[in-house]
Amino acid sequence: MEKFNLVIVIVSSLFTVIHAQEFANYFGKKIGDFTTLAHRVSGSVHAIDSTTLWVRGFNYDGTAPDAFFWAGVSGSNPSSGGEIIPDENGSDNPLGAYTNANIILRLPAGRVITDYNWISIWCRLFAANFGQIIISSNFQPPAPFSLGVLGFNPRVHDVHADDVIIMDSQTVKFVNLDYDGRGPAAYFWVGEGTRPGTSGYRVPDENGSKTTVLRRYNGEDITIKFDGVLTVFDIGHIGLWCEIARQNFGDVDVPGSLSVPPSGIPQVQQPTPEPSLENCEELSDTFQVFWQVTGQSIDIELKGVVDTDTYMAFGLSGSDSMTSMVGSDVTVAWFDGTQGRAVDYNLNAYAQCSGGNGACADTESSNLGSDSVTNVEGSVKDGITSIKYTRQLNTGDATDIVIPVDSSVYISWAIGPINPDGRAVKHATRTPTGGSNGNGKQINFGRGASNTCQPLAPGDKPPALEPWAANTLPPTITTFDVKIGPSGGERGYTAVTGNAGWGIALYINGVLIPELKVQRGLNYTFRIFGGSNPARPADYHPVYITNDAAGGLASLSSNEIPGDLEIYAGPFNGSLCAYVSNGEDQADNSDTFAEYFETLTEECVTPSEPVEFVWTPDENTPDLVYYQCYTHRFLGWKINVVDDITSGAQSAKINQNSLLLGFILVTIVLIFRL
Repeated sequence: MEKFNLVIVIVSSLFTVIHAQEFANYFGKKIGDFTTLAHRVSGSVHAIDSTTLWVRGFNYDGTAPDAFFWAGVSGSNPSSGGEIIPDENGSDNPLGAYTNANIILRLPAGRVITDYNWISIWCRLFAANFGQIIISSNFQPPAPFSLGVLGFNPRVHDVHADDVIIMDSQTVKFVNLDYDGRGPAAYFWVGEGTRPGTSGYRVPDENGSKTTVLRRYNGEDITIKFDGVLTVFDIGHIGLWCEIARQNFGDVDVPGSLSVPPSGIPQVQQPTPEPSLENCEELSDTFQVFWQVTGQSIDIELKGVVDTDTYMAFGLSGSDSMTSMVGSDVTVAWFDGTQGRAVDYNLNAYAQCSGGNGACADTESSNLGSDSVTNVEGSVKDGITSIKYTRQLNTGDATDIVIPVDSSVYISWAIGPINPDGRAVKHATRTPTGGSNGNGKQINFGRGASNTCQPLAPGDKPPALEPWAANTLPPTITTFDVKIGPSGGERGYTAVTGNAGWGIALYINGVLIPELKVQRGLNYTFRIFGGSNPARPADYHPVYITNDAAGGLASLSSNEIPGDLEIYAGPFNGSLCAYVSNGEDQADNSDTFAEYFETLTEECVTPSEPVEFVWTPDENTPDLVYYQCYTHRFLGWKINVVDDITSGAQSAKINQNSLLLGFILVTIVLIFRL
């Protein structure tokens, strides 16, 4: 029996060693091997993450005149319709010779590996394929993996982390980690299986030490990296453990099947041009502002890791004593796919621009200013958007704030989506109001030259959220209660309409922007709870029925109103009734609208006095119209108008009856034959 146990131990230990050696040579998720068609092309390609490839053991004789790493988004096989993947030096020049080379490739800006159907070594001049890899349609690249919340309830030694994230095969991040530091011999601890114990072992702390007892952590983000050949594939749990007390302070399980980026990736050295402006401040990990004052003007360059449909806004706070969005004087800058754009904005209310109030371009503001931004230039390179512009320190415009050069001033910035009409909508990220004084960030624009910025690096795009199913209402309903509520973000309004609103949208009978179906000649009652005080634009949402897919007629200038615009009913308003989130909005964490709706609370002004109107679509009503907010764009959705609302159901019933009759006839024939 003892010999048998010894054999088990030896075999188990041998398996562990082999397992560790295998994943110490982990290069990411394998996409495939090149088929060798010509010029001795061979090697394998692995995805490090969604935008980075590791080509291993690559061979190519280098004798073709115009060959490249080449990838295609269409077609099942390589063709001339592909595009260049820059080589390991970021160059688009034809490839030279490679012998058993291991190289890192970064995909073109804006591309992810799942965009492509195939990768090839392709000669453009002769339209020749030297070797190829076909990418599986269900391929998913490695990405950081969340292990969830760390800690017990009640807490042990106050140990808690909001999340534990496997960043790569040897790196783990504890998000917002708390620990009272009072354990006599507490260490970061890993082991096999799912139960921590004395058979586990230490891993280095954030400083690389395995011998220093853990200090106190007070809501800190802590990243640790394993040493040697140990990887996350070798462990079943990770947490905090006290060796003397033999006590588990908190742990999370590590699943056996992971697809995370590999550790120790060779860095691709790409030259970073020196910024042309002498000052730079980091506004966030993905957003920077450069500037230089010359005489009475200032040149500003905004750089960010953002998409082409996303704006970067930067300017002066609306308050002298803190960061305040309301009252801010900012420039909203974005790249529209062909050129850089920058527009002077005045934020006189926390709402979408309507009637000159809200987040308005200066030329649309109630103060009717002018656009003081000039010399706009823009570009997108390697996933980084850059917009450069000039403005005067003192523009003399009532909507602009003078930029001081003799003292620090609070600034305001934001990042968010741009709608198809070129208007900024509610931010996704904005200036934090933390910092040493708790009031936000300040900049002295007149300081001596100082550039404290690190080069920006494009990161992986977060995976797209699964959209909720589009909402409808039964066609038998003829009374509609219209209220306001949160838009549901990517899963809700944006997913249904393809547009981004100001974070709010219309609800009908408790449903987010349902697509309605009505019949000509029937009466439909709308009860509007949109708010009745135009002095509060954020809470004022009259409703009308129109052929305009965007709505917000009151927010348009005369030359923006479509020539064929029609209004079939309204606008009407009434006392305000709104759905609001209970705490932090949970749209991103809700798999269905019904689940999301449970997180909302209805808040109504008292007394409740909705305005009712009756609408009767007739023969002059188009087949498609929209219910919209009169003061804000992109809040409503479709109304389908038909002649007979029961025709679809009636046809289905007739078909069903025809099938039943046919079945009866066939049965009778068979009976008589018997």
